[in-house]
Amino acid sequence: MNGRPGSDADTTVEDENPQAYVPKGEKEAEDDHLAPAHWWFTTTLFPLVGATFGPLANMFNICALIGNWRIILDPSTIQDEADGAHIPDPAWEYAVNALALATAVVANLALLLHVLGRLKFPIAQPITIIGWYVSSLLSIGLVASAPSQMTLPAGEERTFAQAYYYACFAGAPNFILATLMAATAWSVYRSGISREYKLTMAQRTLMLQVITFIGYLLCAAAVYMRIEGWLYLDAVYWVDVTLFTIGFGDYSPATHLGRALLFPMAVGGILFVGLIVASVHDVVLESGSHKISRRNVEKARQKIVGQMDENGGTVSTSPTKKQGVDENASKRERGEQEFDLLRQVQCNAQWANTVIALTFSAGAWLTLWIVGAVVFWQAEMSTQQWKYFESLYFTYAAFTTIGYGYYSPQNNAAIPAFVLWSMLALPTLTVLIGAIGNTISEGVNGLTLWLGEKLPPKTPFLKNVKNQANKKKKEEDGDFTPAKPPGFMEEGKQEQQLGDDTTGQAVQGIAGDEHPEGDENKARMGEKYRGYLLIKELQKVVDHVDASPPRKYTYAEWRWFLLLLEEDVKEWSWLDAHSPIMPVEGTDEPKWVMQRLMKKLENQLKGVGDEKTGRK
Repeated sequence: MNGRPGSDADTTVEDENPQAYVPKGEKEAEDDHLAPAHWWFTTTLFPLVGATFGPLANMFNICALIGNWRIILDPSTIQDEADGAHIPDPAWEYAVNALALATAVVANLALLLHVLGRLKFPIAQPITIIGWYVSSLLSIGLVASAPSQMTLPAGEERTFAQAYYYACFAGAPNFILATLMAATAWSVYRSGISREYKLTMAQRTLMLQVITFIGYLLCAAAVYMRIEGWLYLDAVYWVDVTLFTIGFGDYSPATHLGRALLFPMAVGGILFVGLIVASVHDVVLESGSHKISRRNVEKARQKIVGQMDENGGTVSTSPTKKQGVDENASKRERGEQEFDLLRQVQCNAQWANTVIALTFSAGAWLTLWIVGAVVFWQAEMSTQQWKYFESLYFTYAAFTTIGYGYYSPQNNAAIPAFVLWSMLALPTLTVLIGAIGNTISEGVNGLTLWLGEKLPPKTPFLKNVKNQANKKKKEEDGDFTPAKPPGFMEEGKQEQQLGDDTTGQAVQGIAGDEHPEGDENKARMGEKYRGYLLIKELQKVVDHVDASPPRKYTYAEWRWFLLLLEEDVKEWSWLDAHSPIMPVEGTDEPKWVMQRLMKKLENQLKGVGDEKTGRK
């Protein structure tokens, strides 16, 4: 029978009951692992995008409401569109703008309450979707009607102010976020997937981090507006440039109080930025890549199973390597062949996942760089007469936070665009650096192992390299020996007696299926010492739980664990979807083994107590 060891529904022994081995939440984790990839997008990625960018869209709604939308430029300072006379907006524009902000805030609040488990999905999701759609349509309607309904005096150098463009950038994100949430609701309705977002604690707190950072930025801008006498939206731009450590120098504090407050303001803001960037890195690069990796392994597993049925048990695991399973081999040999085949599939999937992560992050970085350069080029063409290369140079300097001051945005459209662009660009660069770092780290580890195998230790340096490589290889291949006779794992070899003869008999008794010649006394001895052996292995496995990278056990180690768990006699395949070495979210191999050993030990001790008290 195929299936994950310990989850056989047809067994009747209490220790083999599926609930005896499956801890709370693991069944759900396995369902997520086997679910299609688009389920991860609708239940994890889309809500996460909404939780992250919803507060940012609220910030743009606030900026659109606070500032006037029209400005008459001074001919003597026409290159600096921040200087000029602002024209008050009509009352209806303020009212519609305020309504757009209010509906967006309600939508974000409903999403936040659901993310924190305070509001149920059927209530929160419609409020979020409708609120964002209403806010988006109001903002887009205002932006579209402004040229005809909010006319400017004829014969003047006139243009729209920053607030108008903030409204433009608020409408589009709200519409996109509402659409993503609608896709999530549709998937729940059509597919019957969980109504709860599949978010980790770090992912749930990301929304709170973003809200706190946005509030910090807006409050700091209000303080510096009053101290330095700046316009509020100019202060928002300066705080953004400061907290992202770009520092163009086009705005800087001129008062003693402003300069003194820069010390705590900059430190607190930069800490917020670092916290959010680290969270985005973990969420995007770790969570997303792990899900893609699990799906790649599952697809590859399904593919090789199908190919084995067609090709008589042989498949190509690489352009130059073929592996297979001999159906005529013994149970142990067939299991080892399946194990090695799945390990090779996992290795190939891990490499593919590294390439995907690097390609995705590099593509996102290049897109933001090139497209951002086009936006600033067009915006500053009339104001500063930028050419495309100058804009490309400016965006690269800003991307890397170098921020040379002789290029900075001056156009009223370019400044809000830069605030939005910077919020996207810096986390993207961090994700790219993380992907490159992971790729280089894996390459260096592989090179170190290769050097350890190939280089002769003729010099102290080469000897040290070889020793380090051998140590690394030992850690990856397994560094503990189960308490059992060597003959248990290697057929044909003479068994060696352990130092503790009683323990040796116990191990041989437990291994009765592998050693049919074992007598009845050894079998009884093995059952009595099973608890002792379970504790001995638990002590070793606990040290592997937090290993980085996660520990992967050898086939010999897995056979010993399954023997202790009494799972070695069942008919199942390592290539099954529920194989214990398949990557299930939140349960790596040491955790899987530790949970089963603990449950087995619990039942073992309970049986001892029942026997002593006479209970059945």
